[in-house]
Amino acid sequence: MGFDSPRHATKSADQPIPDNQRSVFLGVLHQLIKEKHPGLTSGLVHCSSGTILFVVNSANVSLWTDVGCDFDRVKGWSFTWARDFGRAIGPVDDAEGVARAISKALKANT
Repeated sequence: MGFDSPRHATKSADQPIPDNQRSVFLGVLHQLIKEKHPGLTSGLVHCSSGTILFVVNSANVSLWTDVGCDFDRVKGWSFTWARDFGRAIGPVDDAEGVARAISKALKANT
């Protein structure tokens, strides 16, 4: 179950996945990585549990990560390391800092 979709929602292959805040924030991060971090390649992945951003070091594909975006009632929206139980990378209003942190973690030449 995703944070922003109903528990029993179903989608067929011909139905577009609706936009939501998580997808918008991850889309902004994806675009920023694409424009300012040539050592990284990224893509949005839509799955049953929600949208994530797959990011890989272009020169060494064994270095990759999944980035999520989670909401906290106190802290608001933040980007998270999806494979590290949602550990925060940084707030959505610092997408450039988050992109730099991802680049550093993946040892990308950017």
